[in-house]
Formats: sequence, structure tokens, C-alpha cells
Amino acid sequence: MNKGDTVFQLYGGIHRYGKVVEKKENFKGDGWSWFKIDWVSDERYATSQRWKAKMRGEDKNHFLPEYYRSDDVQKIDLNNTLKKLIKLQND
Repeated sequence: MNKGDTVFQLYGGIHRYGKVVEKKENFKGDGWSWFKIDWVSDERYATSQRWKAKMRGEDKNHFLPEYYRSDDVQKIDLNNTLKKLIKLQND
């Protein structure tokens, strides 16, 4: 994945979509690629993570990572995905 790629994450039944805005190699000294993602319409996820932090006595943004490890998100072909979804909608 690279800057500008569209990505997807499934978290607890929540489908998240976003765009890679930054890539860091070996960010945490672990050999992995890490990505900063600009998520779209992500209020449901953010609300659930802030609730979890409140219940555990953590800072409200504790469970909202700034960077995601490469195996936590999947690159998607946006145009191909949209075509398939439109086909499902119209069939």
C-alpha cells in the first residue's frame, strides 16, 4: 500500500473505508509498514472506541490509533468495488 490508496477495515461488524495519507516503514522497530488513514464517515467507530475508553478509565482517544499496521487494513480497488456494489443494488 502507498499514499493515496483506498483501504478497508472490518472492526466488530463496522465497515470502515479510508484513504492512506502517510506511510512509515519500521515505525515501531518491528519491521512492519504502518499507515495513517483518513477515514470517511467514521463516527460509529469513533463513538464505540470512546465509549470503550470511558468504561476502562482511559483517555477518550486511547483506542483511536494514529497509525495502523499493514495487516490491519486491506487495500481495495475502489472502482471495481463500486461496480460490484452497483450491480448488487440493480440486480
